Amino acid sequence: MTTAKEKYHHGDLRSALLEAALAVLNEIGPQGLTIREVARRAGVSHAAPYRHFTDKDELVLAVVEQGFELMQETMQAEKAAVPDDPLNQFAASGLAYVNFALEHPAHYRVMFSGDLLSSTGQVSLQHTSRAALQEMVSNITECQHLGVVREGDPVTQALTILSTIHGFVSLVNDNRIEHLIVNPSSLESIRDAVLTMIFEGLGSREAAKY
Repeated sequence: MTTAKEKYHHGDLRSALLEAALAVLNEIGPQGLTIREVARRAGVSHAAPYRHFTDKDELVLAVVEQGFELMQETMQAEKAAVPDDPLNQFAASGLAYVNFALEHPAHYRVMFSGDLLSSTGQVSLQHTSRAALQEMVSNITECQHLGVVREGDPVTQALTILSTIHGFVSLVNDNRIEHLIVNPSSLESIRDAVLTMIFEGLGSREAAKY
């Protein structure tokens, strides 16, 4: 695996800084993320990050942007593997969302937390998060028009789904239910059960296949 320092020495300082930021988040947590620590991890001077990021807000938002790009790639891959109808595509998006959150916990924490940002940075983060919610609302609305999920306020339904999924992945990523997960297959079973119950709650006429 290419390290942040190796990427920098190959001329890709921005990628090296993002990789270093993720390493800090994974190993120390949000409280340890500073421009100085990221520079140290990347093997550059304390001033070098400012060539790409004016402050920590810009660095964090770049990590967020990278995370949403990775999530979209995961969703597209899952959707490409199922039939091209709204319900299956919606279910695939849900599965991809959970898989991304579990496989990229550092990205996920930053994407849906404003703790690392100033008030100005939080406004930008809210805009990005709002786009993800609006996409889910659109998916639910389309499924409602086709009669494959129950009627109701799609915004409330989307918030309920996001709250449930966010709670599940946060419990897993924070090791709060590790005593229930004895092997990777049991985690997959719990994940599938959570997603199935979500779609049953939406009143889908077809059981989601995971």
